[in-house]
Amino acid sequence: MKYNWSIIGHEKQLEQIESDIESGNLAHTYLLSGSNSVGKYTVAKKIAGILQCKDNFCHKCNTCYQVQKGSHIDTIELRGNKESIKIMDIRKLIERLNMTRQSEYKVLLIQSIERMTKEAANSFLKLLEEPPERTVIILTTNRVGDILPTIISRVRTIKFGIVSYGYLNKKLHELYPDRDEKVINEICLFSLGKTGKAVHLMENPDSLANYMKVYRDVQSFLDHRNVADRFSYVENLIAEEKQIEVFFDILTHVLRTKMLSESSPEKRKKEINSLLKIGEAGMLLKKNVNQRLVLENLMLSL
Repeated sequence: MKYNWSIIGHEKQLEQIESDIESGNLAHTYLLSGSNSVGKYTVAKKIAGILQCKDNFCHKCNTCYQVQKGSHIDTIELRGNKESIKIMDIRKLIERLNMTRQSEYKVLLIQSIERMTKEAANSFLKLLEEPPERTVIILTTNRVGDILPTIISRVRTIKFGIVSYGYLNKKLHELYPDRDEKVINEICLFSLGKTGKAVHLMENPDSLANYMKVYRDVQSFLDHRNVADRFSYVENLIAEEKQIEVFFDILTHVLRTKMLSESSPEKRKKEINSLLKIGEAGMLLKKNVNQRLVLENLMLSL
């Protein structure tokens, strides 16, 4: 490929984006869709860097540095959080996009577009219908089904998926040749094929240590803890909400491993049912169903 993306996987998706740029067929709006932690927003930032850098995305100039740090004047970001995107947020973004640009492009990045309220989505739709000149909008989502069909119809969607354990293991060994093989193997298992998660764990020892702790916790309560202990663990998860995603990743890994190692069809079926329960619980949490109720029911089903 022409540009130094420094990304694991997603070769076809990156080739499509490069083709759009090189052929002059750049869409005014892209939607990068896929499960969480597969690297969608990282790709969005890289696209912004390519569009703004005058030296083929060199990774060395002030422009590349500013885009990466989120301080580039013509690259506007709305990062994901638990808050909904309201109509006033969209109006402020539109106001900034209509200001005189100092670069070749105005680039707008919005993470987790499914957070838009109905009023915000309708206001955003007007922007998509008449985007300012030389403006590129890059959106990401984990849940395409929660986005207005009228918005979907006006964007170019690129889907991102997970990669295989073998592929991820090979790439991590290439990128981090000095890292311990055992650590790489653990990260490949914990990340569940999500390349963004794998890189994060490779580069953040504290996050990896946290995953290891949750792994030990999950192994322990699956083998020994009673219902009271499991409900106590739920309280800890609710108190530190960011741990819920980690817990789901680790629990999925542990149960999937158990399923693959079981020789009894009956026991395999039990693990498959547990994995389905995790998926159902995840969907309920995304719909803002009571966290304690969802997590306690999940614990009882394991």
